Amino acid sequence: MKQKSSITHFDFEEIISKDLYYVDKTLFIKDIIESKQAVYLFPRPRRFGKTLNMMMLRRFFEKTEVSKKHLFDGLLIANEPEIMALQGQFPVIWLTFKGVKGQNWKHSDVMLRALLSEEYGRHDYLNTSDKLDVDDKLYFKEIYSQNKEFVNNLAIRNLCKFLQKHHGVKPYLLIDEYDTPINDAYINNYYTDCIACFRELYSQALKDNPYIERAVITGIYRVAKESIFSGLNNLKVATILNEDFASSFGFTQAEVDKIIIDYERESDAETIKRWYNGYVFGKETVIYNPWSVLYYVDDKDRMPKPYWVNTSNNDIIKELITNGNTEIKQDIETLINGGTIKKLITEDVVFGNINIAKDALWSFFLFSGYLKLIHIDEVNGQRIGTFAIPNIELLTIIKDSIDYWFVKSESSDKFETVLKYLKAKRFEDFEDYFEEFIAQVCSYYDFANKEPERVYHALVLGMMVNLQSEYKITSNRESGYGRYDIVLHPLKNNLPAFVFEFKKFNKKVEKSIQDTVDTALNQIKTLNYASTLQQEGFADIHYIAIAFKGKKVKLVVEKV
Repeated sequence: MKQKSSITHFDFEEIISKDLYYVDKTLFIKDIIESKQAVYLFPRPRRFGKTLNMMMLRRFFEKTEVSKKHLFDGLLIANEPEIMALQGQFPVIWLTFKGVKGQNWKHSDVMLRALLSEEYGRHDYLNTSDKLDVDDKLYFKEIYSQNKEFVNNLAIRNLCKFLQKHHGVKPYLLIDEYDTPINDAYINNYYTDCIACFRELYSQALKDNPYIERAVITGIYRVAKESIFSGLNNLKVATILNEDFASSFGFTQAEVDKIIIDYERESDAETIKRWYNGYVFGKETVIYNPWSVLYYVDDKDRMPKPYWVNTSNNDIIKELITNGNTEIKQDIETLINGGTIKKLITEDVVFGNINIAKDALWSFFLFSGYLKLIHIDEVNGQRIGTFAIPNIELLTIIKDSIDYWFVKSESSDKFETVLKYLKAKRFEDFEDYFEEFIAQVCSYYDFANKEPERVYHALVLGMMVNLQSEYKITSNRESGYGRYDIVLHPLKNNLPAFVFEFKKFNKKVEKSIQDTVDTALNQIKTLNYASTLQQEGFADIHYIAIAFKGKKVKLVVEKV
């Protein structure tokens, strides 16, 4: 019988209460308890069940006025009486950092304060607890009111202390998407401020904290201890390379076999395997992408699609690719063509070093879920991984997204080269690269409007803005007997000056694009557009007439 979809639901209680489809991962609770580890970090790709598992832990451990024990009836954990005896016996601190991000640190800091305030507010009964002293309640009030002068770095640790005092038992600390603020800070250039804050926050909350029973943390990357978990000797990290908890996130083959029976999609088993299988967690546990599997079996048209494509922020991978070299492109092409590549595996991510760390891109690919690890070789004390694309879904995503990023990267390189050749007065090279740049970044439809010269003008003006540290750039100003298109006024004596005029080929007036560019050059000279530059005392002045015919470019340069 067709099941009720749970694709967009991440709260364990909501899924169970509404009788939505649930793949039973409750033995994860038992594994956490029996591990005896104080602090666990689980890096996994996006949409692989991290938040749902964390919400499950919360609903299991948290002391509530109304019992939540019924949520686990009929599930695997219900067959573990010793474990079930712990249900509802602990206070829980629940923090998800997915919303702690912004264009600058000030904005992110506001979001962090709001998050801590919200969690304090969830435990507002502590304000009236006779187990807390006056100073405890004063601190509680300051964090809850988001006092900007108050230090946040003790907020999590102190909330643990307050809960332990009130309840007489230590709380569970659950932190979801711990690395989202760090990722965002790196992209938006406030990484140093962000790391300084979170290093202290996590150090106080996790390092030798006598007030917590257990801490469980999830994210995508394993951020290096030197960056954020400095001095934390009680942290156990279980990445996709570890055998422990290998089947706790994502769907195993047995789980998918049950799903396709429940959804009456047995005939689609091979399609699901080719499209969404192929990840390897631990040594040999084969994992399916859970997000895509559930979307596919719930999709009425029964056509496989890359459902996972819009679920994650790829800015770091995008940056590593666009700043990469030709070897990266060759390796990507090898992977797309069904081949494998061998690269150094780096589990710890130091965001400040990722642009200079050799092979950092491939570890980001692996831990983000874009690649699978086929084999590991030990070479001179280092682990060298054999990587491949895991399935058709990822092949489709990589071909569409990453090829586009490479085009942007190549366009950026050409863009910088165009400006370099212009300043060096290498005009033949300037024309060649300028035409390649136009062809690569512009669509035919960009020039299909009624005033295409404005489009050309805006495009070139946008390019020249990048020279504003070396030139004063003026546009559509009067000079001589008319209005020029663009003039570059040098700010340094050793630079040449330029006068630009643009014309679009008009087949009703000109026979060829050569006639168009000759007309543009003649206009510069006849209307004396260089007069302003001459009055300013510049002697090294060049006319540049550019004619456009769609993406075709013809350029003529003449020295005044």
